[in-house]
Amino acid sequence: MIMYHQLKDRYDVWTMTRKNDDYPAPHEEHNYFVSAPENPGLSKETFNIEEWHRMMKIVRKIHPDIIYIESFHVWNYPIMFYCKHNNVTLACSLNDVIIHQGDSHVTIKKIFNYSQVVLADRVVMRSKNGLENAQKMYPKYKTKMYRTDLWYTFPQYCPPQGNTILFFGRMNRYKGIDNLYELIKRTPELNYVVAGKADDSDTETINKIAELSNVKLENRVIPYNDMHEYFYSARCIVLPYKSATQSGVILDSAKHSRPAVAFNVGALGEQIIDEKTGLLAESENIEQLVDRVKQIVAMPNTEYEKMCREAYEYGIQNYSAKGQEKNFLTSIGAN
Repeated sequence: MIMYHQLKDRYDVWTMTRKNDDYPAPHEEHNYFVSAPENPGLSKETFNIEEWHRMMKIVRKIHPDIIYIESFHVWNYPIMFYCKHNNVTLACSLNDVIIHQGDSHVTIKKIFNYSQVVLADRVVMRSKNGLENAQKMYPKYKTKMYRTDLWYTFPQYCPPQGNTILFFGRMNRYKGIDNLYELIKRTPELNYVVAGKADDSDTETINKIAELSNVKLENRVIPYNDMHEYFYSARCIVLPYKSATQSGVILDSAKHSRPAVAFNVGALGEQIIDEKTGLLAESENIEQLVDRVKQIVAMPNTEYEKMCREAYEYGIQNYSAKGQEKNFLTSIGAN
C-alpha cells in the first residue's frame, strides 16, 4: 500500500488485500478487498469458493499487464495460474528465502517457496543476503531474480525521549526468545518491554521471561496504530534473532528514530550500520549483546542523539518507497 501511494499519480495501479487487515489500507476506487482467511496456509476457511470467484472476477476486470504479489497466501495460487494462462507478467516477493530455525512448518514452506520461484516470471528478494541465498538455492532460476529492499513510510523525525529496551514482534525460537531471556536476566538494572504475540514453540521460556521483575510482557498482537507508542518510548530496540533474511522491525526502529541492537545474522548487518545507526553483536554471543545494550544506555546524550538521527536518515534514504521506486519497477518488469 505504501508503494501504491508512491506510484498512483503516475501509473495505473490497483491493489487487492484482505478485509479486516490491521494495516490502514487506502479505500479508493483502485483498492479492492477480499474476505481471505487470516491464516495464509491451509485451513477450512481456505475453501471459500464463492469468494475465490469474486476475487478472480476482480482480477479479470482489471486485466493487468503485471501482477506483483507482496506476501505469501494460499489464495495467491489462483491468481498465479491466471497469470500463466493469460500471459500476464507475474512478480512474487520471496521474503523468507531460508526458513527460520525452529519453524514447525519448514517442509511446507520450502514447497511454497519453490512453487513461487517456478511459477513467477520475476522473483523479488528484499535484501542482498536474500538474493545471494536464493541464487544458491535455485540456480536454475537465478536469471529471473531481482533485489528490491523493504520500504516503509517515514514520519517526521522524533527526538529521543524513551528509556526502555524494546523487543517487538512475534515471540518464537528463531527470534531468539531464549537469548532475550538471558539478556533480561543479566541486566536487572534495565527495564524491558516485550510486546508481540507468542507462538507455541517455546512457552516455557516465555513464561520465564514473564516472571522477571524488570520486564513488562504483552503477549498479544499489537495493532498497527498502537505500535508507535512502544517505539517512541524505547531507548533502543533489541533483536536477539537466531536467523533472519531481513527484518521489518529494524525499519520500524529507524522510522521512529531509534537505534537497534542485534545479532549479526542474515541481512541484519545490511540494515544496521554498526556504531552508526545501531550496534551489532556476534551471533549467539550473549555477553557481547549485553555489552552492546549497556553501551546504548550509557551513551552521552549528544552521541546517542546523533545515532538516533543517523538511524532515521539511513532508513529514509534506503528504505522509503521513494528510495526504492526505481528498483521496484525494474524488479517487476515495469521499466
